[in-house]
Amino acid sequence: MNEHLSLSTAVVLVPRRPGLKDGTDNVVEVLVRIQAPAAPAGLGAERPPQALSLVIDRSGSMAGRPLEEARRCAEYVIGKLRPTDAVSLVQFDNRVQRLWPAVTLGDGAPLRAAIAGIHSGGNTHLHGGWREGADTLSDVAGQGLKRVILLSDGQANEGLTELTAIAAQCAEWAAKGITTSTYGLGNHFNEELMVAMARAGGGNHYYGDTAEDLMEPFQQELELLGNLCLRGLRIHATAPDGVQVQMVNELPGVEGGWRLPDLAWGAEAWAVLRLNVPVVALPATGGLLSVLRVTVQGQSLEGEPVQLERSSLALPVLAPSAWDGLTDDELVTRRLVELAAAEALTRMRAAAGRHDWAAVDRLLEVASRQFAGNEWVAAMLQAMKGIAEGRSRERMMKEAMYSSGKLRSRLVARDEELQFSAAAESLSVPAYLRRKPSQGKGDV
Repeated sequence: MNEHLSLSTAVVLVPRRPGLKDGTDNVVEVLVRIQAPAAPAGLGAERPPQALSLVIDRSGSMAGRPLEEARRCAEYVIGKLRPTDAVSLVQFDNRVQRLWPAVTLGDGAPLRAAIAGIHSGGNTHLHGGWREGADTLSDVAGQGLKRVILLSDGQANEGLTELTAIAAQCAEWAAKGITTSTYGLGNHFNEELMVAMARAGGGNHYYGDTAEDLMEPFQQELELLGNLCLRGLRIHATAPDGVQVQMVNELPGVEGGWRLPDLAWGAEAWAVLRLNVPVVALPATGGLLSVLRVTVQGQSLEGEPVQLERSSLALPVLAPSAWDGLTDDELVTRRLVELAAAEALTRMRAAAGRHDWAAVDRLLEVASRQFAGNEWVAAMLQAMKGIAEGRSRERMMKEAMYSSGKLRSRLVARDEELQFSAAAESLSVPAYLRRKPSQGKGDV
């Protein structure tokens, strides 16, 4: 299977324009597309066992509907796993309790009973709960997928609470093969902490605006885990001396490169690299310059290393008139628009954080005109306008952060339509590939 993945997973480099302009410095934007093959027959039977730890906040603010929905989501996870998968259960308020060790699921009845027994309590020892979940998975043998799924609606106010220190621990555990996905609920959780934990921990970050919006993020994660083909995906780029390389997506850095999302069968991970090519590096007009070489590495579901074939890009040096006649690649342009929209949302979030609603409104108006040609981004901005009109600082900051994160780092369908329809995608596209107008609202 690993050899099959190495040979059948394509690494494609697409420049915005297929040439370099003679006589001047060049900025070259390159879309890197890592394309997984279609799922092989019998995929479900071949998937190796997975190990998950469900870590659930039961602090006082979770009382009532939020905790009820959290229990329902946990039961959904159990229902989607196989009897041979391992699952642990941890609850936390100001105390951390391991309710169930990481053992094979079987029929799941004892674990469901433990989930049903979770009731609300006191404060939020978030770090302690997450750490206990990671500890439970360290007892699971093998190198298969191991992931902590952390759900909280509040601020870390017990034990270790400092973002940088917690994120560093998430990165340490990810390096040992135990990754972290986070789920925020409502308007009062610390989105910066939850996003940082998932980014450092090699998982995904989601949130639900209300308890009713919580189920869909769990469906996204479970569908993704059930269709993974490569995890721990890392991209490394090299360029000639004097050529500078920038990662436009702001993906998490790893040694010598950047980390991409885990890759599902039939899907595509992507990134945009921006190269600054000085005029002194250009050969004569008509000559070719090798501007970029990309290597991509990852792990199979069994934890074995997978090295994809290297991909290189060489571009011809063209006379200015010939270069001016080139057209921009449509898909590269579209990805750059999405990344520019992510930057605009980040600026809106900062303005909302200052309670500067005049600046938020102004930025929304400018962005709505600038990105009107991208239907998905336009739908996102329309959702943001609705939140801004309510002058809810916390909702605005959360939606802006999660939406900008989705624009910068997501899997796409290899045949993703340029036109966008939320209704059509909810019916025909897997949950983990959908383009949602609002990240905090469920559509199921």
